[in-house]
Amino acid sequence: MKKIFAIIGIVFAIACFSSCKDEMEPFQETTGISIDKSTLSIFPGDFVALNVTINPDNATSKYVTWTTSDSKVASVDSWGRVTGIAPGSAKITATTASGGFTASCNVTVDPIDETAISVEPTAVTVYYDEFETITATIEPSNASYKTVTWSSADESIATVDETGKVKGVGIGSTTITAKSKKGLTATCKVTVAVRMPTEAETVELWKSDKAGFRGLFGASSDEGKSAGTGGWLKFESGAATWAANTTGKIRTATLELSTGSKITVTQLEGKDFAGSWNVKSRLFNPNSGRTDRPKGTTSADSSPVTLSAVTGTIETLDGNENSMELKGLYHDATMKVAFDINYEDKAVKMGLFYDRRTTQLAKEGVYCAFIPELESGAWSGYNFAPAKFGANDCNYAWLWLTGEDFNTFRYLPHSQHIAYGTADMMICGISIVIGTSSDPAALGTSYNTIYQANYNGSNTEGLSISR
Repeated sequence: MKKIFAIIGIVFAIACFSSCKDEMEPFQETTGISIDKSTLSIFPGDFVALNVTINPDNATSKYVTWTTSDSKVASVDSWGRVTGIAPGSAKITATTASGGFTASCNVTVDPIDETAISVEPTAVTVYYDEFETITATIEPSNASYKTVTWSSADESIATVDETGKVKGVGIGSTTITAKSKKGLTATCKVTVAVRMPTEAETVELWKSDKAGFRGLFGASSDEGKSAGTGGWLKFESGAATWAANTTGKIRTATLELSTGSKITVTQLEGKDFAGSWNVKSRLFNPNSGRTDRPKGTTSADSSPVTLSAVTGTIETLDGNENSMELKGLYHDATMKVAFDINYEDKAVKMGLFYDRRTTQLAKEGVYCAFIPELESGAWSGYNFAPAKFGANDCNYAWLWLTGEDFNTFRYLPHSQHIAYGTADMMICGISIVIGTSSDPAALGTSYNTIYQANYNGSNTEGLSISR
């Protein structure tokens, strides 16, 4: 009986296998893929479904993967649905799992243009040196570009930054404009005023040669009251105003009002110091002599020099508008000079720039350079640099002379002790080195003239420049 059932089972298995084999389809490879759209234009936020056709129709595998070349412009999901993200272009690609065939659609996401722009407020008063903010609104709310460009019609009245923050810089009125990417504009009228103090005060200011103003407590009867030659300092609209200084000289004026307010304004810049000056020092010649200066002078000697304004800047004073040239220390050679004006503390210094790295043709066949003269160690004796300190020392340095007033600048070595390099190397004058070569390395051992700021038991001589 067991044998009979075994035989029946084998016959049944053979019959079933034969039947299943007849019903199985052969595997059909994929030969290609296409997308129903080769190009597509949409807006940010919109989505469109892309459809694919896989060849042949009876391909066994229908599985496709979707990718985007720039997800910041357009995205695509697993079913081929494309969503616009931001203006730009992207390529959407479908790839078959079988055979790796691809098809693509170039998608352009167009911007949603702005249709209107407005600002708030449309008119505002800003006080001098204070701020107000203007806000711009773009419509529609889903516009692709919401940023604006800000500008001021007159930046001498008011300035504006990229956020719409307005600063009052001058009395008067101007227009602030907000401009959209498409070119739509909206404007705000800005009036800059000065806050008037509520009580009388005495004010002393140092200002540049530019026009300016300052709030001052006054009465209506003071309107138009002026001071200074030509009335360059006057009271108007609640402020003391001063005109630009075009005289080429330093000027000062004092304005007093009926309220007891008093203001003194001094206008100055480095260029206002141009003109004829005198350098006073102990002038002597340790070497070969100079025909236009006495040799071995033991008392203070005065040398006429000229200060002239120059265009451009000099080393360590980038952006400094007070650069000058001093001519007369040695024939036609010029020493660089700068004025350091502290308008807040009302102090001014004159800087002399020594520089041995470059030479100047001072007269026919003779080159020169200005370098620091140094004293080493407790004023025990003078050592002319760089011969006594090495060729690499004292290549360049500043010597700052303190302004006693606008007409005299002085360096007193015993009290000021301006150190060079180390504390025991003190600048004590100007050494002029000469030679017949334009190579700076060839200068430094032959001294022609020394403008020496001596101490000699008295601290009243020093090195001074006055007019």
